[in-house]
Order: sequence, then structure tokens, then C-alpha cells
Amino acid sequence: MVLLPGPTYVRPQYDNKDFAAGYTNFYVCNGAVLCPEFGDASADRNTKAILREQFPGRDIVQLNIDAIAAGGGGIHCTTQQQPA
Repeated sequence: MVLLPGPTYVRPQYDNKDFAAGYTNFYVCNGAVLCPEFGDASADRNTKAILREQFPGRDIVQLNIDAIAAGGGGIHCTTQQQPA
């Protein structure tokens, strides 16, 4: 089992009780892993390092997803298929 500890804090302008401040909601795509960054430099770096170990040969790309996380979602949530 691999743990991805959450951030200690998030940027205050989006912080609310529904904010999904977790790094496990990442997305694996061709040649890369897209994962969140929340402005906690230490936790963000730690997550990037862990994912780099778990997905060798892929670029680890961190994105500011504050607006999505403020609504309780994450990267994986927004990349899911939509029914026709």
C-alpha cells in the first residue's frame, strides 16, 4: 500500500467544508500522471516524488484544481466519460 498524505493547508480563497484536498484523485494518461497541487509546497513535492516512484517513465504534472476541489471533486472526476 502507498500512502499519499493530504496537504496541511489549502489556498484560503477556496477553502470550505466540501473542499476535496486529497492527492489520490489523480489521472493516468499516455506518458503522464495528472495530479493536484494545493499550494502546500512540502506536501505537493512529496506527492510528486511518490507518484514519480510509482509511475516510472511518466511525467508527473501537477495542476491547481482549487475550483474543482472546492466543489468536492478532483481530476479523475472531471475526466470520466459522459453517456451519449
